Amino acid sequence: MHTNQVYRERVTVNNGSHKWWHHRWFKIIGIFVIILIVFAVILALLLNFVVLAPDKSETSTTPATSSSPPQTTTTTTTKKSEWSVTGNMNNVRRDHTASVLLNGKVLITGEEGISNIILNSAELYDPSTGTWTTTSNITNIRYDYTASVLLNGKVLVIGGEGINNNALNTAELYDPSTGTWTTTSNLTDAREWHTASVLSNGKVLVTGGIAGNSAELYDPSTGIWTTTGNMIQERAHHTASVLSNGKVLVTGGGLINYLNSAELYDPSTGTWATTGNMTNIRVYHTASVLLNGKVLVTGGDDINNIVLNSAELYDPSTGTWKTVGNMANARYTHTASVLLNGKVLVTGGYNGNYLDSSELYDPSTSTWTTTSNMTNTRSDHTASVLSNGLVLVTGGFDGSSVINSAELYQ
Repeated sequence: MHTNQVYRERVTVNNGSHKWWHHRWFKIIGIFVIILIVFAVILALLLNFVVLAPDKSETSTTPATSSSPPQTTTTTTTKKSEWSVTGNMNNVRRDHTASVLLNGKVLITGEEGISNIILNSAELYDPSTGTWTTTSNITNIRYDYTASVLLNGKVLVIGGEGINNNALNTAELYDPSTGTWTTTSNLTDAREWHTASVLSNGKVLVTGGIAGNSAELYDPSTGIWTTTGNMIQERAHHTASVLSNGKVLVTGGGLINYLNSAELYDPSTGTWATTGNMTNIRVYHTASVLLNGKVLVTGGDDINNIVLNSAELYDPSTGTWKTVGNMANARYTHTASVLLNGKVLVTGGYNGNYLDSSELYDPSTSTWTTTSNMTNTRSDHTASVLSNGLVLVTGGFDGSSVINSAELYQ
């Protein structure tokens, strides 16, 4: 009896040990299964919301009923464009020039600073850092001049008015590789309020200004100026646009009388020919060559000193103009920039009030839509489309002072 009792107690002990391990393994397996389930759920959520996230534009099809065919609904989510501030220029500036270099940086030169002092300083904006650095000064102090980026990457500065209020016939070149300026040969005529256009052959066509209806060509390969055919009419504060066919469209402006006329320069013959007149007389307007080859003209001032909100399109294939929708705001001394998506961004200007507003023209619909306001009110500023698609706006006059701020549109 005693032996049997001991045996039973041993068996009992052994059975208790077996049950203890059995429960422990059961718990371990259960916990492991729960962890696997949680991990699988998390992985499924990640795949659903990150890897397999739908595009911004989604298309869904509604099943057909007996009375209606299948319907497709497209929902587009659009991120609202906005302005953001970037680094300030080293100098306050208005009526300055801005040139996008082949390396992507932006060269800002000269014009009016504090207390109406005319500047000869220059500085560079680096889009990769959002910062400005000074570069060497222009040789001659000048304003109401032009700056053109040549096919070789250098920047040609032409004419303007000097410190003695005399029009200049001088020109100089900026070399981005060295950050230095060198003088080049003088123009045939002293000029201010003129235009300068880089032709498809690399030469630069300069037209009008204080020199009236004369025009001349700069050849970067020789550094020499030669005269070319005179425009049909005298023009200043006009626009000049290089068309996709290589010709140059000159619009509006005027030296004594403001004009609505337009004319075409043919580089192959060096001659000018009239083309259709604009609907409105315009000066201080903008002209933008669209991706479809047409030219959009916006705003400006007319013969009665009325600021315009109208816009019109020139079609090179027919030589005619047609009006398109009006801008939300009348404006002149504004900017107009062709974006990479083909739309045109118009910013700032003056219409009795200095403006911070901006708006977009859509060539596909010929309509205008307002977009968000700039951070600063600006007139006599610059706007440059960068290689990354952003638009850099710099300086100008805000209604009380000349400013050095800059901002980006995206």
